Amino acid sequence: METDTGNKRKEWIIGLLLFLAVGWWMATGSSKTQWVRLVDVFLYGPYLVYLSAQEGAYEFSIIEKTFLLFLGATTVTYNARNYLKIM
Repeated sequence: METDTGNKRKEWIIGLLLFLAVGWWMATGSSKTQWVRLVDVFLYGPYLVYLSAQEGAYEFSIIEKTFLLFLGATTVTYNARNYLKIM
């Protein structure tokens, strides 16, 4: 019988492969599509900011939280600006 850790690892790998496939499908040509930018602005960036603000549920160091906040904020602003510029 497999352990709970083994099952979580398999679920993580399946999720990773699924997300890689979605990313591959969404990437067309040599530049980002507008759909990818919208996903970055409305899902990915805000989730990183949300994670950086969590207390207790996640055990991130202050450096990790700062990095998550930086990545989230810059992802939203960079992709929003480019979306509006190309639109």
